[in-house]
Amino acid sequence: MSDTFEHDDRRLEIRTIRPDDRDAWLELMRSMSWATRFKRGARRVEQLSADDIDRAVDPDPRSALAFVAMDRNEGTPKMAGVARATLRGPATWEFSLLVLDAWQRRGIGRRLMQALVETVEARGGQSVEGEVLSSNLNMLDFVRSLGFVVEPSANQKLVRRVVLRLASRR
Repeated sequence: MSDTFEHDDRRLEIRTIRPDDRDAWLELMRSMSWATRFKRGARRVEQLSADDIDRAVDPDPRSALAFVAMDRNEGTPKMAGVARATLRGPATWEFSLLVLDAWQRRGIGRRLMQALVETVEARGGQSVEGEVLSSNLNMLDFVRSLGFVVEPSANQKLVRRVVLRLASRR
């Protein structure tokens, strides 16, 4: 799956992640602002093991998906964002989404999530779920615009559970 599009005179490509994306992925992780890292619960590169990095760029296709947005405009392609989903039950996938600050509000997160949801649906998935900080109002509004339902978390007051039931989309 690959989708190339233009935005603000920039050419971007949405595609599955590959092992040769290692350097671009590490740069994405290093480039995150403190606020983005906090909102995503992301670890610093120094805290990642070689196995963590390998799993990030070469996910097990039976139980994990990852799509990247690549900026292909200047020399070495740079990663603008990544969306992931991990199988958590027979038909339930847990997602995460990261778009670097400079690329937010340009449709990249929407394209990444569309690729992710379409792939989960094609694999017979029935729901895509995630957790979002209650204070992350932009992300809560974004997932609502994609059709997710926002619910209280069973265990954490500061977190909202977001759920997209795929059967209801058909």
